[in-house]
Amino acid sequence: MIVSDSAFVLYVDHQGHPAPLAMSYHATASRRLASSLDRHPPSTVTEVDSAFCPQCLAFYDSNSASNMGYCPEAKCRLCPNCSAVANIVVEDGTAFYSCGSCAWNSKACELAVPVTVDSNGVISKEEVVKATQTLGKQYSTKAGDANKPSDTSFKGMLNALEGMAKEKVKGQRSTFIYSKGTSAAERRGIDGPEGWSVETLEESMETRRKDFSASADSRVGGQDPQIIPLDQPIVFDDSLKNEPVQALLMQQVGTGATSFAELLPLQVPLRPRKSRRCRAELAEGRPGILLKPKLNPLEGDSSLRTGHGQWWKKDSSAIQVLPRVRASKHASDGTKHAFLIKVSNPTLGNIRFRLASSDYGGEPVWDGDSTERNPLLENICVEPLNQKIVSASLAPEIGKSIQASTVVELEPGEDSFLDLGRSIYDEPEEVYRWKAEEALEDSKVSAENPSSVRVIDSRKSSAWLELIVMETPVDAGFSPAVALSLQIEVGGGSWESSLIQPESGDKKDMVNFDLVLVW
Repeated sequence: MIVSDSAFVLYVDHQGHPAPLAMSYHATASRRLASSLDRHPPSTVTEVDSAFCPQCLAFYDSNSASNMGYCPEAKCRLCPNCSAVANIVVEDGTAFYSCGSCAWNSKACELAVPVTVDSNGVISKEEVVKATQTLGKQYSTKAGDANKPSDTSFKGMLNALEGMAKEKVKGQRSTFIYSKGTSAAERRGIDGPEGWSVETLEESMETRRKDFSASADSRVGGQDPQIIPLDQPIVFDDSLKNEPVQALLMQQVGTGATSFAELLPLQVPLRPRKSRRCRAELAEGRPGILLKPKLNPLEGDSSLRTGHGQWWKKDSSAIQVLPRVRASKHASDGTKHAFLIKVSNPTLGNIRFRLASSDYGGEPVWDGDSTERNPLLENICVEPLNQKIVSASLAPEIGKSIQASTVVELEPGEDSFLDLGRSIYDEPEEVYRWKAEEALEDSKVSAENPSSVRVIDSRKSSAWLELIVMETPVDAGFSPAVALSLQIEVGGGSWESSLIQPESGDKKDMVNFDLVLVW
């Protein structure tokens, strides 16, 4: 008996990409899923609504944030050595930036301001604000001086290119107009078939050669040309020998730093707040909003008087709407694999569901037929928290052979904190006594009937099912995977939180969601 360490259940979005439930979204009243996976073609559209500074929590709209890029506050700076927060410290009557992690301070780059301390050794609030503003002005002046050579060079090159473009356009214009009656002798030296000659061509080529040779030594962008030998190593200042390479690459100035004294503190980059929309819903003319943040990053925090816990204007995460399917136990005897599947209801209403067969054959092929599917699921994310990536080989024929289970009704979900302290004996007795080896011995799964599923028991908002499938050979580096379908009934008091309108008819309206079981 082989007991596997872990098994994962992934939910397939409308573009055919399997994703964890935590990365999936369900649009309001939609019969499809979307995900935040970075795979082609994507199922969602991302938009930047606003941005905020993670240090001072000041927030800005998308237009202002795109123009600034960094927090404009003088108090928000990072250490150039370790990128930790650089606080403003007052010591011996001088205010400067100081890093509490690597002991770097801005005195080395002459970024310090004297402050006035009263007779009791107390610094007034106004004096601190004034010192902070002065430090910000000093930083802007030093950064502007460091950027001046590169800005001058860029402007000079831009002016030179504009001049060359104007000369070229001017040369293409013809200022001499002649009529059809102009004789051939009058056309000598004029552009056209009658004015061409070998001497004119040789003279033009010689002029271009001289111009090209002269341009090699001319000033470009206000700078003289400099020959840089490629066989000689770059020598830095001795003060930078012990500094990390990132300290030089992260400098937000054009010329960089040539010595330790030129390392300036870094501005804090703004952090975007993004909203997501479902591509399929947008294509059908609906808003398809999946995630919509609030402008103020503190909205929802307990430090405010109202709105505690309300972090989003809208959050359509599937983990709040869709039943959670996971493999609690599973084992294999080499030819068959048994799973104990647990399905939980996260909503405040009843849900009736069943597990059935699935026609999912893999992700879509990029450069082939739009209906072609690839059963090799390469580099798929199965654990978003730990960023665990695996590659799986799907067995479509097993997924199509699964017979539908009986319909199970789940009661409304309870608060997850109520489950703390409960023992395993709170599960139904048949579930607690379930053993994979006994299930495999009693199973009638074979090559002719490669799968079976049955309901073991249910209690309150959870249900347990037994799934047994035939083991399939996979290539090295790939994990086996099987597709199945989660069918949820809508209407008649089932899954009312989805806001899906049931279709008219005598048959029960079932919404299908493809799942991928990877082990």
